[in-house]
Amino acid sequence: MRIARLPRAGRIPAVLLLLLALVPGARAQVPGRPEAARPPVGNPVLPGIWSLRGNDPESADDDLEPLKGIIGKASVVGLGESMHTSGGFYRMKHRIFRFLVEEMGFRAFAIESPWIAADQVAAYVQSCDGAPEDALKGLFGVWQSAEVRDMVQWTCEWNRSHRKAKDKISFFGFDIQQPQDDGPALSAFLERTGLAADSPLMAAFVDCAGLSFAEISGATYAQCTGDLQQIDDYLQQNATAITRKTSKQSLAIAKVNLAGLRAWEDEVYYYHSDPVRSSNARDQGMASVFGALRAVRAPKAKTVIWAHNAHLAKGRIGLKQPMGTFLAQSLGGSYADFALAAHEVDIDWLNVGCGLFEPPSLDSVEELLHALAEPALLVDLAFPGTTDPYIPPRLLGLGYFLTIPQQSYNGIIYLDVSPKMTPLAWPSCQ
Repeated sequence: MRIARLPRAGRIPAVLLLLLALVPGARAQVPGRPEAARPPVGNPVLPGIWSLRGNDPESADDDLEPLKGIIGKASVVGLGESMHTSGGFYRMKHRIFRFLVEEMGFRAFAIESPWIAADQVAAYVQSCDGAPEDALKGLFGVWQSAEVRDMVQWTCEWNRSHRKAKDKISFFGFDIQQPQDDGPALSAFLERTGLAADSPLMAAFVDCAGLSFAEISGATYAQCTGDLQQIDDYLQQNATAITRKTSKQSLAIAKVNLAGLRAWEDEVYYYHSDPVRSSNARDQGMASVFGALRAVRAPKAKTVIWAHNAHLAKGRIGLKQPMGTFLAQSLGGSYADFALAAHEVDIDWLNVGCGLFEPPSLDSVEELLHALAEPALLVDLAFPGTTDPYIPPRLLGLGYFLTIPQQSYNGIIYLDVSPKMTPLAWPSCQ
């Protein structure tokens, strides 16, 4: 997770200003509905839009019932956020996660964080041993918050009260930004297959695993590419013997280590020269790791994915191809995704920003939903029952990027205000 690459609160990214300048059409604010016409919580506001109680995970969940129709038979559901470290989003995702577990049979949770370190959380939710705050130290700092801790604690308590294996919730990460873990793990596995310590294959990926975001030469990249391909060939050509000597699951995990290193290598090499290709490499790698780890850790479980809106989108974000596009290709209609957005987003992100983030553009999803004067909304982007959807199918601002919402997401979960998170990895900024 490259924190320094994201914009600071109160400063509009230059790329956003450029993109907004290219959006056709006027940016008039949509008039709000009169206050007297507000329906009860959980009732339709407009066709395809329902009011919600808010983001308290302890509140009654009957207002979330429309989620069942939007998700349908999808077995993988992505829950995004327009900005990391905003606690309102985290609480809302916790609330929806509970609903998906209790009402729709979801039994796995995957998060945008390096997967080997995230296994600390996986162990905690299965055993409840230790403190949840300590378990969270395996995640990126932006997830180390009181709000995520509460969700992890609830997951642990669910597992403790549901003894049957099929009822327990699995937890895993899927990010590939962990060469410091993938390299040694793959090296140890190759030794288990019987390769000698001085085998060329054993040393092939050492330099690749140590690559950083500093610029690297084309020669180094080419060498790493070739070395990792040799390891891939070795694993493919000797799969039967390797499985006999280790196990089918061990080989599958080794392939995950290898896939992570290859994605990391591409992300690092193209980081300066071709940022789009660099971003796509990471997202494709995360999709691959997610699929492989789900097959090993929770092969039949309905699974929730926690990540940024920009990773979960099924449509392109500018020229970038998000993780969600790869998931949609492999899962088809079994993948459904929701963007979380707010009109006022507060953050608490060390070295990035504190307090109110940039206001949304006038021509944005957030402004359209803010005009409805509701504290929280659920939007079905298929807009059943109308040929005149409230959110038009055209390029609109959503968070700090532009997208056609209907092409990128199945739905939107909106908060008028999302307060900052309560950090555990650094002192609160307020």
